[in-house]
Amino acid sequence: EVIDYFYTAGSLELPNRGCKANLLKMPRKLLFSANNDLAVRILGGYSLLVLAK
Repeated sequence: EVIDYFYTAGSLELPNRGCKANLLKMPRKLLFSANNDLAVRILGGYSLLVLAK
């Protein structure tokens, strides 16, 4: 049973992730603020943290 979940932004918070990650940083932030599920599916760079019972 899933109690709660959220996305962790490893690609945005960790330093020195490479050129590709740096290029996608701003689009990830903008799309995630508008629709987080869509941003995760399209651009990636996030991990799913799940609290389960």
